[in-house]
Amino acid sequence: MQGIQVYNLKKSYKVEQVQTGLWGSIKSLFRRKYENVIALDEINLSISKGEMVGLIGPNGAGKTTFVKILSGVLYPDSGSVTIDGFIPYRRDKKFLEKIALFTGQRGFLSTIIWDIEPREGYELIREIYGIDRNTFKKRIKKLTELLEAEEIINKPLRKLSLGERTKVELIGAILHYPEYIFLDEPTIGLDLLSQKNLWDFIKAYNRETGATVLITSHYIRDLEELGKRVVIINKGRIIYDGDKGKIKESMGDTKQIRVRISDPYQKIQLSGFEYEDECLIAEVPRSKIPEIIQTLNNLEGVEDVQIEDPPLESLIRKLYTEGSL
Repeated sequence: MQGIQVYNLKKSYKVEQVQTGLWGSIKSLFRRKYENVIALDEINLSISKGEMVGLIGPNGAGKTTFVKILSGVLYPDSGSVTIDGFIPYRRDKKFLEKIALFTGQRGFLSTIIWDIEPREGYELIREIYGIDRNTFKKRIKKLTELLEAEEIINKPLRKLSLGERTKVELIGAILHYPEYIFLDEPTIGLDLLSQKNLWDFIKAYNRETGATVLITSHYIRDLEELGKRVVIINKGRIIYDGDKGKIKESMGDTKQIRVRISDPYQKIQLSGFEYEDECLIAEVPRSKIPEIIQTLNNLEGVEDVQIEDPPLESLIRKLYTEGSL
């Protein structure tokens, strides 16, 4: 019952500094300047076997770097990471058989079999992991039924839609039935129905196999689908690790209203709203929405109104200003 153990994990990158102007471009040809960007800063995390954990944070927060270190793709600068006692970057054969890293539609099949059917690619995966023929057939049947992908695995990959490619890539990623699955932004680019199918499948797999699942996302709305435990990361640091129920409670009934106006130069004054990206934006209690909508109906130049959950950045600001949820 070792699970995932992360202690004081650090990772940074050297990023080239872009020098502006013609003279700066010429100088950079002979003498390049770099800055050190911290991707992960003293991460401490423990995940038990069988847990389904959501790792959420804005773009650039360090989510992808973290799952790549867990899967052994990247080396940490310092600190330690173990999964069932294995050190990921050593990439022992037994360790690799335990894990799967899934990055949406950019998977193994897209790399090697663009012009042939996914079913043929699965045969290659079967050989790589030494899956016997009977077990292979049972898994293909089970996974395709769960993802409603019985027909599409017989079509060339290049003819599949984005949602269909995601399905067949996910089947390929977990065909060896890994004990640990790392899903990096798995719903990017998918329509709502495809997202729901994907979430239902992941939850069913976790429930039926007892696999440990870590999912990254930068969408607050994905909280509904993630496991009970949510970890929030920002600028390489964990700022929250706990029950997703507390996050939802802290958000209360607050909603964000975005009002797009037909003339970006037109000045419409609304109390509590700020002008940003050619929209008027405010975060308001749900109870105030009917009153605000009525006010907007009486204004000229209102082109569109969107009501949605506050962005992740709002929650992060609250965590920083209040210290806790």
